[in-house]
Amino acid sequence: MKKSLNSIALVIVLILIGINITIFIKGIGLSDDITYYENELAVLKDENDEIEQQIYKLESYTIIASHAAELKYGKYNEPIYSQRPRYALK
Repeated sequence: MKKSLNSIALVIVLILIGINITIFIKGIGLSDDITYYENELAVLKDENDEIEQQIYKLESYTIIASHAAELKYGKYNEPIYSQRPRYALK
């Protein structure tokens, strides 16, 4: 009886050790995935910062003013109509 309890306990301990090793290996794989995605996230944040800087540069007033000067846009430009506007004159 004592020998069978020892063998059952040994089997249970071996099963628990196997489960522990399996969980440890899965944890290592997950940590590698986490590291990979953290690196990818850092790269995407850097790209986002660069794109934001480009957008701010394009939206700046000096760039807009220089484009307006290139297009000869003045303060009181006349509108261009595709058809003559029809409205009451009196």
